[in-house]
Amino acid sequence: MMAEAGTQAPLFHAVLTAQRSLGVRGFAWAAGVLVAFAALSCAVFLALGAWPVVGFVGVEIGLALLLLWLHQRAGRGLEELTLDDEALTVTRVDAAGRRVAWRLQPAWLRVALRPAEGDAAAHVQLASHGRTLAIGAFLTRDEQAELVTALEAALARWRAPASP
Repeated sequence: MMAEAGTQAPLFHAVLTAQRSLGVRGFAWAAGVLVAFAALSCAVFLALGAWPVVGFVGVEIGLALLLLWLHQRAGRGLEELTLDDEALTVTRVDAAGRRVAWRLQPAWLRVALRPAEGDAAAHVQLASHGRTLAIGAFLTRDEQAELVTALEAALARWRAPASP
């Protein structure tokens, strides 16, 4: 994102992403190992004359690869927080690349760490004017606490600008 002429750098900027244990290379290795074991088991079953099992192994490996791919794809989502002179902008990008943005007025913004309740995961809650926005649900508890601390410090700087 390029800054326009005359604008200052943001007071706070963070990009939140989910941790994924496999990169592209790791995904290729995992898929290769699954396919290799499937081929080996198919060869054994064919040698034993149990040829119908081969189709089931193929379906099982296909489903395993699909789930692995969906998990990797879900990791492409992110949340971007930018606090500038006018607002805190939260932009959420899902795995398909769709963007949704919220602009929150920093003067009234409250930041809180919310524990998991029922079906809702633990998350950082931004609240202002009776509306709430949950962010960082995919972060660890320590990362969420670190985000709350950093965001509260940035909001404090925004609310009490330096004297001329």
